[in-house]
Amino acid sequence: MTERRVSGNYEMNLVLTGELTTEPVKVFFSGDTALGKRAYLAISDSIHPSNGRSHQLKIVRETGTDTRTWKTYNNIGDPPWNVRILKKGNFFRFWVNDTTGWIRGPLGEWENIYEPMDNALKVETPTGIQLQSCTMTTLPWLQEITKPVISCGPKGSFYEKQIIPGAIIEYDGLYYMYVMTGMAGDEEGSSRRSIGVAVSPDLKQWEGHVEPLISYLDTPYDNLYISGAVVTGDGRVAIMFSAQKFPEWRGFMLATADHPMGPFFQYPDNPVYKHFTHAHEFDLIRAEGLPSRYLLFYAGFTPEPQRGLAGDRGYLLYSNDLVNWHPDERNPVFAPETLDNWDAIHVRPRSLNRVDDMWYLWYEGCNTWKPEGVSHHGWWDTVGLARSKDLVNWEYYPRNPALPGLGINTDQFDNNWVGWPRMYIKDGVGYVFYTGNAQVGLRTIPLDDLTNWQTEGGQTFDLL
Repeated sequence: MTERRVSGNYEMNLVLTGELTTEPVKVFFSGDTALGKRAYLAISDSIHPSNGRSHQLKIVRETGTDTRTWKTYNNIGDPPWNVRILKKGNFFRFWVNDTTGWIRGPLGEWENIYEPMDNALKVETPTGIQLQSCTMTTLPWLQEITKPVISCGPKGSFYEKQIIPGAIIEYDGLYYMYVMTGMAGDEEGSSRRSIGVAVSPDLKQWEGHVEPLISYLDTPYDNLYISGAVVTGDGRVAIMFSAQKFPEWRGFMLATADHPMGPFFQYPDNPVYKHFTHAHEFDLIRAEGLPSRYLLFYAGFTPEPQRGLAGDRGYLLYSNDLVNWHPDERNPVFAPETLDNWDAIHVRPRSLNRVDDMWYLWYEGCNTWKPEGVSHHGWWDTVGLARSKDLVNWEYYPRNPALPGLGINTDQFDNNWVGWPRMYIKDGVGYVFYTGNAQVGLRTIPLDDLTNWQTEGGQTFDLL
């Protein structure tokens, strides 16, 4: 197969037949020769003293004369091999028959080497192997290259290290985004987190308020994580946030005001709810047509889940007054899509929206891995999408992660870590806000595209 260049996200499908000899099959999926850095899948023979001959899959990076193997998957079965590669920003997923794999930033994100927007695809087959078919489909969803709509503040400000979207409401023709803000400190990401607000006439241009609405200094806590806001039936504004006395999570807190800009008064008997272990991310919905007026969907740590490893899972709470909450008896109702792939450890519900009779959920998924000998925390958060009619039985977007980091380069604010998604729907468009390395980003998607999971509207090319 000759080299084929592709710009942006894609899905590649190929079928390999025959019998391996001594050289591996190489499927190049990131980088190119001109860049001097390439990543590829290698399918090769493996001889084990006790198990005999089998086949294995490796994820490999090649830079000049240096070749590094990042991951190895053994016993992938005999040919024919049906290979699928999914590129979403800096995130890649792989399927070879029944074997699945994943990696973020295979060119070396942990070395500040990022994934280019343009990549060269190529398949090298040794003697004895035939490439029966090979197609590539472009995936245009949610890959705008933009600048932050809200940036971190100057040194010494209450949002000098982080400004992260927490909740959005519309009130008297203006939009109010409540944000978690952070200052420099010794904790992960930032410290001394407070609650701020930004205002917009159109969801695109935002102006931040110069002082926090609720400072951590106004509470007995070290960190406040805003995650929900609603306009109540009597026209008041209610916000809910998690509070932390580092490192202990103290539960979900309630504050109310007569206007989106406050002043906000904290409920005297906070917390209004506390998970049995730790929990801090959620969405708050004023529900229509449900048994209770308000719904809260949160991520709670689950030491012994029914399926998979210990980690965050999705829990539902219901209330008619924002003070008295009762859990769904089926909790936890949301679990990872995979047992060993991109979201296998943590899933964190962040943004819940109802479109017609379907609930759409933007959530953070996370797994852990790091190359040998590399100094890195080893956690690879990104954002996925799921939907459900009953909030219990979930369908996962087949090309997750739906909202990844872009890769590209160190100057792009959302090049690696993205999280905390929050979607607001207006005039048939989903405005998806998120944090890109601690600043607020925005990507948009028409609802007609968001609800059509059969295709992303890209083109399919035969690469043979």
